[in-house]
Amino acid sequence: MARALITMPQVAVLLPTSVKICRDMRRGVLQYAYRHGPWGLHLIEGREGEQKLIRMKEWGCTGIIGRLYTPELAKAALGARLPLVVMDPPSSLLRPGQPLARHSVVKSDTAAVGRMAAEYFLARKFVNFAYVGEVHGLEWSVTRGAAFAEAVRQAGFDCHLYGNLPHAEQEDAGLERGRLCAWLSDLPKPVALLAAMDNRGRQVLDACARAGIAVPAEVAVLSVDNDEDLCETTQPPMSSILFDAERASYEAAQVLDGLMRRAGRKRSTITYGPLRVVSRRSTEAMQIGDGMVVRALEFIALNACSGISVPDVARHVSASRRLIEIRFRDSLGHTILDEIQRVRLERVCTLLRETNRQIGEIVHACGFDSESHVSALFRRRFGCTMRDYRKTR
Repeated sequence: MARALITMPQVAVLLPTSVKICRDMRRGVLQYAYRHGPWGLHLIEGREGEQKLIRMKEWGCTGIIGRLYTPELAKAALGARLPLVVMDPPSSLLRPGQPLARHSVVKSDTAAVGRMAAEYFLARKFVNFAYVGEVHGLEWSVTRGAAFAEAVRQAGFDCHLYGNLPHAEQEDAGLERGRLCAWLSDLPKPVALLAAMDNRGRQVLDACARAGIAVPAEVAVLSVDNDEDLCETTQPPMSSILFDAERASYEAAQVLDGLMRRAGRKRSTITYGPLRVVSRRSTEAMQIGDGMVVRALEFIALNACSGISVPDVARHVSASRRLIEIRFRDSLGHTILDEIQRVRLERVCTLLRETNRQIGEIVHACGFDSESHVSALFRRRFGCTMRDYRKTR
């Protein structure tokens, strides 16, 4: 039976907020504390000049959750001998006899990210693949790339892996830029590229722009973490894989609660993986041989939510409406209007999931004139109303 708490728990949350996945984790911990607390929460965010939480027991700490991302924090957390749940520790620290081996941990299934990326690209009929890892060759990045490469190899294709960097280039992005541009230029095209994380994906997009490489027509770029601030502001907006980190950290907080109540003493391991691919413009390339249709698709992807019509598409590709309609249907099996509506509805789904905007506002922001018309289209395509879709996401 869980022991009743006599005083409010005082929990140290050690999560650097410069990292998107850590912000998601912090949200899960905060949600648990709000619903099952009250907890006194002491947040360490990794900001320059912030106060430290070194002598844990002296200020009344009763539990610790988060990443031990500096030696100082690791020493303080382990030395306190308090209930502890560690997020994403290196596997080397979990081996028998290591300091973290006896503590509860939350681990990401980083190999599953590589497999999801491969499935995503293979479904889009790519035959060329590449991976750009984290610059220091960290364990999780190597594992992610190896899983991606193995998945595409099992499908019968090779994967080009961006090589190890000299120390000077690991420390200076400007020094590395020329190497990355040259490597991207030499890849067989079109190529599906996975970047280890969102900031690395931004560097790939920047290198493509400098080298005159079209994205997504020549290089389709997918990254990891789905940091909206990064992904929505690249040119083009960057597709990314979203982790299920918020759910995992909520469960981790539940484990910590049990440890503080002495309801459970066994070591727990919580594993979280990728949730879904959030598709944006950087991967919206299709393997189509008709250049006119490709130009039409690119125009629709950029402008569908601006209220364009079929004649606008025809004018953009300098063709008659009848000609582009025939070639579009021959290549894709559906009409230009169908494609415009598909892009708009995908954007509607994104705004329903990721914002609190009113449905009528979303409808007009996505280029539609009538909410009732969109409601019928949405139900026909997704089998539910827009309100029901929002509730389940």
